Amino acid sequence: MMTTNTRLARALQFARDGIAVYPLASNSKVPLKGTQGYKDATTDIQTINGWFEHVPRANLGIRLDTAKLLIVDIDRHGEVDGVQTLRELNKHGKQLPADTYIEQTPHDGLHYFFKCSHELTTFKRRTGLYPGIDVLTDFVLVAPSSINGSAYRAIDSTKPIADVPRWLIDDLLPSQRMNKTPEHASQIRKTWAGRMLDDLVAGTGEGSRNSYLTSLLGKLLRTGCDGMTAYELLQYANERLQPPLPDKEVNTIFKSIIKRA
Repeated sequence: MMTTNTRLARALQFARDGIAVYPLASNSKVPLKGTQGYKDATTDIQTINGWFEHVPRANLGIRLDTAKLLIVDIDRHGEVDGVQTLRELNKHGKQLPADTYIEQTPHDGLHYFFKCSHELTTFKRRTGLYPGIDVLTDFVLVAPSSINGSAYRAIDSTKPIADVPRWLIDDLLPSQRMNKTPEHASQIRKTWAGRMLDDLVAGTGEGSRNSYLTSLLGKLLRTGCDGMTAYELLQYANERLQPPLPDKEVNTIFKSIIKRA
């Protein structure tokens, strides 16, 4: 009888818990040859056994949307340290609860796991929701997968998965926070900051998105607000554009202006 493979054992446990899994090539984030990644995710025991019999050291991924799970991915190996961003978020009353299941990634990042009762089809994978922080809603690699000899590992395997914090849902769906305009708003004298906020909501056409966001960010920073506040408002303004700029371009604008500010 073969020794039980730790990846297979974990995969079967996920399947028993109703969480669909899928295999990736060993030491890789690339789907196993002949599979379509998370689109082939399943809870079928026979299929899972077949994958790991074929490639015992295959990496393991889970499908998030069907399991109503959401991952906050704290990145620490790029230019921006997501842990520092977490500290800034904490100052604004936006705290990620530590009493949930968390994994450390091969590059010393962190994956916070949360249950999400919202329809995850409402959300898209958000790269750079905050500097160094992504939100994953479709799929993720999990322990004991490894990349270049470093493994994903649980910080505390006994922790249950907690509910996603409300503030994070609000930041993922900012349109749901908007209130109706009060009747007396039109009677208030419009200030420079007021005109800037009007610009933020009004948006711009496709051909001038980059210059619009650059100008808007400069105005936001001149109000004296925190960089984190300006970044959130920049993301909000971009989401309203048709179509929005890619997150990578928004981050480039932010980094270039912040250096000059």
